[in-house]
Amino acid sequence: MNRYRCSPILASSRTLPVAIRRLLLLLIVCMAEFTSAANLSRELRIAEELAAGVTEGNPVWLEADTVRFLALHIQTPAAERLGGVILLHDSNGHADWHEVIQPLRRQLSERGWDSLSIQTPISDDPSDPAASSSLISLSTPRIQAGIDFLNSRQIDQTILIGHGLGAEMALNFATQQGNRIRALVAIGVALSAENREDPVFQAITGTEIPILDIFGSRDHPAVVGSATLRRGIAIRNGRDQFRQDKVAGADHYFSGMQDELGHRIAAWLKRAAGQWRAKQPPSAP
Repeated sequence: MNRYRCSPILASSRTLPVAIRRLLLLLIVCMAEFTSAANLSRELRIAEELAAGVTEGNPVWLEADTVRFLALHIQTPAAERLGGVILLHDSNGHADWHEVIQPLRRQLSERGWDSLSIQTPISDDPSDPAASSSLISLSTPRIQAGIDFLNSRQIDQTILIGHGLGAEMALNFATQQGNRIRALVAIGVALSAENREDPVFQAITGTEIPILDIFGSRDHPAVVGSATLRRGIAIRNGRDQFRQDKVAGADHYFSGMQDELGHRIAAWLKRAAGQWRAKQPPSAP
């Protein structure tokens, strides 16, 4: 896709006042920088390889803002379907990453949840804060498309589960469209400071949905070090549906502890599902 499609607009704007032409140029440059944060060609290569080699579930091609992207869907074999979970991988990962994402896809589908793992935008430099911020924004329409896909399958109880950067994407979505999801699981997410603009801070303080903040005792220092801060913000803001779970011995990827991670998340989701079902009005006879 040609990133400079808008150049004819610039050409036709030469009759406009100088100030307006400068503003148009600034907007075009900003849009180009925003788009370039995501490496779409690299993402497509990864997605095509995943779609060709997936062994569990089915590849589904969705679209968001004219961008076609991959999601991996597993329909639960359980007699009773509890709802759907959307999984968002960490930076440098993908929709079927062998740690955290792939095990959760399988484990949660076995426990009554349809799972949909989304290939989120990727960057050449995930360590760049500006690039990460851009990827978080770009993920929002993809999450919307994932929810729409589940809705088309008569699934209206949707949970977001994100790992690392994927958790930040999930939390950012919750601050904007929390009414579209029932609960959220953040795996290995950090909060650098009590920054009111941070999506982690905003989600903890500004949403009413249940949130599970789960991390390992051997996680990244930024994750472990900000755990008390995250919990304290929830307490001060009366967020009684915020839960924090520290898993002894686990690292950021829960290496060798995938079953433990899946068990804890599934147990928390089952309790959360029971609570919101209990609040639903009884069906008309």
